[in-house]
Amino acid sequence: MSTTSAAPEIKQLPVSRIRRNPNNPRKGRNAERYAHFKQSVMAQGILQPILVRPIEGDPEHDFEIVAGETRWQAATDCAIELIPALVRAMTDEQARIAAAVENIQRADMTPIEEANAAAELLRQTGNDHEEVMRLLGWSRTKLNARILLTHASEAVAQALVAGQIKLGHAELLCPLGHADQNMVVAKIVEQGMSIAEARERLLKLTRRLDQASFDTIGCTGCAHNSSAFADLFDTSVGNGQCQNLTCWNAKVAAHLEHCLAEAKAEHGLVYRADELPAEGYQTIATDGAKGVGHEQAAACRSCASYGAVVSTRNGEEGKVTGRYCFNPTCHGEKVAAYRAAVQAVPAPAQGTATAAAAGVPAGQPAKSPSKPRTLRTPLRKVAHKAQVQLAHRFMVSHAAYGYAQAISSVVQDIGKDVAPGLTDKILKAAGVPERPATAKARVAWIADLARLDEAKLLALLAQLSALALCRTVAQDDFDHSEAAMLAAEVIGRNSLDPREVFAVDAEYLNLLTKDELLAECAAAGFDSAYEAAHGKGAFKKMVGASKVKELAQTLLAPLEGFSWEGHLPAFLKPAAPKGADAAPSTQAEASEAA
Repeated sequence: MSTTSAAPEIKQLPVSRIRRNPNNPRKGRNAERYAHFKQSVMAQGILQPILVRPIEGDPEHDFEIVAGETRWQAATDCAIELIPALVRAMTDEQARIAAAVENIQRADMTPIEEANAAAELLRQTGNDHEEVMRLLGWSRTKLNARILLTHASEAVAQALVAGQIKLGHAELLCPLGHADQNMVVAKIVEQGMSIAEARERLLKLTRRLDQASFDTIGCTGCAHNSSAFADLFDTSVGNGQCQNLTCWNAKVAAHLEHCLAEAKAEHGLVYRADELPAEGYQTIATDGAKGVGHEQAAACRSCASYGAVVSTRNGEEGKVTGRYCFNPTCHGEKVAAYRAAVQAVPAPAQGTATAAAAGVPAGQPAKSPSKPRTLRTPLRKVAHKAQVQLAHRFMVSHAAYGYAQAISSVVQDIGKDVAPGLTDKILKAAGVPERPATAKARVAWIADLARLDEAKLLALLAQLSALALCRTVAQDDFDHSEAAMLAAEVIGRNSLDPREVFAVDAEYLNLLTKDELLAECAAAGFDSAYEAAHGKGAFKKMVGASKVKELAQTLLAPLEGFSWEGHLPAFLKPAAPKGADAAPSTQAEASEAA
């Protein structure tokens, strides 16, 4: 995926004319490290250029930061007026992707910042995990680990950035709810728990069999059930805990896979909750602050980005919740469009019928947008089939469309095999623009072409189709190329005479060797005519004194009693037609007699 549209240029830019990037993935920085960095900037200045893009419509700024906000902030704090910058023209999407990629590749980026940047890249790429892994050079394990961090509570994120807990602590806490995260992280910091200690305590708390998401019937009486022998007659799992982590994890994994398979059969698009950023999906609501309207909500259900999430949280593994949009950008656009449409509905005047009385639900526009951004693949197949059947029925009954499509196909098929520009030359002579390269423009070209007179279309089609005989012949394959075989077939079936197109001229004679020239003279009677005009032995004498090019010129000079007109070389003379010894009528009579 390219994130550039122009070659970068390094400039010294006024710090005051550069604005922050509102989508910067860096949401926080280590205060101590930043203080040391500012000291370095005060001593040496900004050594590494930041990345900016030109902007318009902002009277106070000329550029926006794509990557390097910490350097820009340090320059601002240290009252530095100019900063080195790479200037690169970018679209909003390119800038967001470049910011995420360039920031995330910095060695001083915190795991929380990496998580936010990875989440942004997932949003930009439509949750394409493989593409994000390619952009960042990460493994799936690392990507999943960073995505998990987006579920961290504010307290956990701050503790990690401040160095109060380690990355392993945060990964243990993220599957918990925010309230539990806040409570546990405070105790970890207070008691100085190691990762191993925190994991052991959490595992004991989270492996209660009475809270397990899977069927625990097989856990009754299990040797690893802490309550198995509390009462020899107890047939329940009670409040026991599973003390076999391997078995517990296997049962949870199997339960999750089963729930995922069922959810996919019911909802189509399904994600595990730990594969998505915390803000990576939105509930489709009909009204309220995040509403999209009744019509749009119904249409969203057919969208390729609509589906469900399977929980991976302890005790809730396999719980399925649906009605989610996994395209936050599109969801935001639909929410904004619906809000604008609602605001555009005038309030009912006093004494007039209300909107509800007129059949419009209160607070809703009379018409709301109602198309999914991308239809689900099975539904796209249905739509495609219906569209093809409808258009096919029309084209069969309207020959002009068939001719137009045939012309497009012929230009595509033959155009690449003939001399460059040959098909365009024929189209231009017919007053038709050249065939577009892109499919979107081409279908419009075909539809426009179908408006022409059918006779004109047929004539154009005939001209273009005949170019099949003009295909370029490669590797001297003049006998077995498709063009050569087609030409021979057409000539043979229609008894065409090569004399209509061939003439003995300088171009032909200059291709021949001396022996070939002598053979042509004998076949055409030139030698006899030359002897009659110049005397006996004159031809042999002329030939002996002439080089091959001179001989060719002599053969074309006017000669009394001789003309090359109508002469055909032996290789151009058509073969006798099959069955030439019996006319069709004679054959028919013989057949009847038999």
